[in-house]
Amino acid sequence: MLESLLFIFLIFVGGITLIISLIFILIGLSKKSSKVKKIGYGIGIVSILCFGLIALYYLLILPSLHKNQMDDLAGTYQLYDSSKQIIAKKELHSQYPELILLADGTYKFDEIEGVGLQKNGTWKTGGIDGMLEFDVKQGREWASPSGDENDATLTFEYQNNQDDRENTKLIVFVKK
Repeated sequence: MLESLLFIFLIFVGGITLIISLIFILIGLSKKSSKVKKIGYGIGIVSILCFGLIALYYLLILPSLHKNQMDDLAGTYQLYDSSKQIIAKKELHSQYPELILLADGTYKFDEIEGVGLQKNGTWKTGGIDGMLEFDVKQGREWASPSGDENDATLTFEYQNNQDDRENTKLIVFVKK
C-alpha cells in the first residue's frame, strides 16, 4: 500500500515538474533567454530524479527483495495435521503429502486434486498482496505465505468439487 502511494506521488511530482520544465524551456527559447532556459533545466532535474527513483526501485531493489524471499521460503513443506481432516482420504496419495520449493523457482508436489498444483512446475514471489504464484496449465494458483524462514507456512485454497466455489476451504502446509 505504501509502495503504491509513493509510486503515485513520484509519478505526479515527476509529471508536473516535467510539464513546468518544458514550459520554461519553450518560453526561454522563444524569448532567447538563457536564464529562463536554465530555470527550466533545473526544474527538469526534479522530474529526472522522480522517474529515476521509480526505475531504481523496480529494476534493482524489488528483484533483490524477491530473490531473498525465495531463498527464505525454499524448503520442504508438509500438510498440517488439521488440514488432513479436510481432504478426503482417497485424495491423499501418502500419509504426509509434501511440497518442495526450490530456490531456483521450481517445485515438486505430492499431488492433491483439490489444490490445483501439478506434480512439478515453477513458482515465484511478488504476487498480489505478497502471495506466491504457482504456474499451472489452467493459469495460476496462489498461496499465502506467513511466518519467517524457519516457521514458514503456506495456505492454499482447497476445492473438493471444482464447480462448487462456495465450499472452498483453506489447507495449510508447514515448513519442516
